[in-house]
Amino acid sequence: MNTHGQPEQELLQLDVSGWQALLDRYESLFAGLLPGSRIGLLPEEDFESPGAMMLVWEATEQGMVASYRSFSGFDTVEVDLLFIPNNETLRQLHDRTNLSPFVDMKRKVRRRETLLYVVKPRASLLELGYEEFLDSLGLTFVGACR
Repeated sequence: MNTHGQPEQELLQLDVSGWQALLDRYESLFAGLLPGSRIGLLPEEDFESPGAMMLVWEATEQGMVASYRSFSGFDTVEVDLLFIPNNETLRQLHDRTNLSPFVDMKRKVRRRETLLYVVKPRASLLELGYEEFLDSLGLTFVGACR
């Protein structure tokens, strides 16, 4: 549970079925990811909250699957990439009427309005198939922060 109360509830109010619909609409964006690849989204407002909830997009044999998982810190996080958007950005991504959610996400990452932590080393990301996904967001694939 976070110490602020409100932001975590904001994330959880965005239903998993809506996130799944987003992943299904943009399945080609994730086509290169191997099963087991995971992308996390942790609300900026919950960044330092112990036990905060994060959204995880995981590649499976059947495609991408959305779920909520506990975020217990960077030392134990089980994702390859971790985006830190604010609640407004999360709502915009989740909004089914948004015709270009990943263009918006790309813009916010490039403007540093959404932080991106590269959790896994570059070689692991290459093996998991992230190159095309990162390229689609306009991010130069030069390596991990390790």
